[in-house]
This record gives sequence, structure tokens and C-alpha cells, in this order.
Amino acid sequence: MKNDERARLEENKKKLSIKAMYFNRYLLVRYISSLFFFTNLYWLISLLMSDSSLYFIPIILMIVMLFSIAEQVKIYSDHTNNAKYTKFCFTVLLFTNVLLILPTCFSSSFTQLYPFLLIQEKSKLFVSIILITGILLSTFILYRLKLIKHNEDKQYKRIKKYEKAINL
Repeated sequence: MKNDERARLEENKKKLSIKAMYFNRYLLVRYISSLFFFTNLYWLISLLMSDSSLYFIPIILMIVMLFSIAEQVKIYSDHTNNAKYTKFCFTVLLFTNVLLILPTCFSSSFTQLYPFLLIQEKSKLFVSIILITGILLSTFILYRLKLIKHNEDKQYKRIKKYEKAINL
């Protein structure tokens, strides 16, 4: 192999590693997105099997999440700090979880939202814990997206140190 080819190959490896590092800034966001997606998928299946009329809620959430997922895939080839669809998705998830706490605790629509659960305090507590966890995760991801947007995340600092170390 000639020196020119070897140098080009090394340069391409460096650029690819930088590209992967920028993409990995969103790694936790992708994991939490998949958690929400599959949680809503299981909820949808349970609502459909129970003949609930509120099956449209998880469908809408999953559709909103598909925009975020598509944006995450696009970020690999075209890096951006401003993941606006992902931010929108987690904002919708946050407000939906907040709105779902009210009927879970104080309304008779609990049976429509969760027809596969018995109307007991244990069931309401279980659903409330899941919704509060969703609120906390959504809030954390929105905070993380804010850090990424303003290049204040730890991964960005590591990338800059790495770029300086490899003279890129």
C-alpha cells in the first residue's frame, strides 16, 4: 500500500470516528425513545385486546415518535445540534404523561385507559409510578437535548479534545 493511500485511509478512519462520536451524543435519547415506543406499543395491544375506545392515544404517541426516530437516523449522516422533532416528541410525551395522571388517580376513565387492570389502589399506584417515571425521563431527555443544542454536554467536550489530539 502506498503512503498516499495509507494516509487517506487513516484520515477516513479519523473522520468516521468523529462522525460516530457526534452520533453517540444522542445514544441515551435513542434508548429512551425505544423504551417509550415499545411501552406504547404494548399499551396499544392491550387496549385493542380489551376493546377500549381510547386506543388512539398510543397510536398518536407512536406516530409522533416515528418522526423522532427518523430524525435520529438522519443525524448519523447529517449531524445537527438541534433535534427539533425529537424535542417535540419528548415534549408531547411529557404533557401526555402529565395529563394521564389525572384520570389515573381521580377519574372513572381509569377503566377506559387501562381496561386490563382492576380498579384498585395498587393498580392506580402502579400506573402512577409508570407515568411519573415517564415524566422524569421526558424531562431528563429534554434537558439533555438542551445541553446538546448548546454544546454543553460532556460528549462534546470529549469530541473536541479528540479532534485536537488527532489534529483534525
